[in-house]
Amino acid sequence: MCPSEVSDIEREIWQRYRDRGVVVWGIVSQDTRAQASRFVRQMGLTFPVLFDANATVLDRFGRLRHSFSTIYPQDWIVGVDGKVSYVNAGYEPDEMRAVLEAELLR
Repeated sequence: MCPSEVSDIEREIWQRYRDRGVVVWGIVSQDTRAQASRFVRQMGLTFPVLFDANATVLDRFGRLRHSFSTIYPQDWIVGVDGKVSYVNAGYEPDEMRAVLEAELLR
């Protein structure tokens, strides 16, 4: 997990959009539970961070994930229709906000 990215997601995505129905989940599958918990505390994250010990989530979305990019971590936006509407291979907050704004208008 990238400290600058998650702190920005906390502030610019989660805090800004949660009252409008946007849900943010962090999913950790490459660190230990202790490392993830320590990171969440140190960063003061208030959005849910899920520990994917057996990489179940990563495996389930692996085929779809690899069709976009194999770079990890990634940020995904799932639209109101339940379909992936955005995936990045590098943190792009302006793009993410634009996609969120468009989804919220649907």
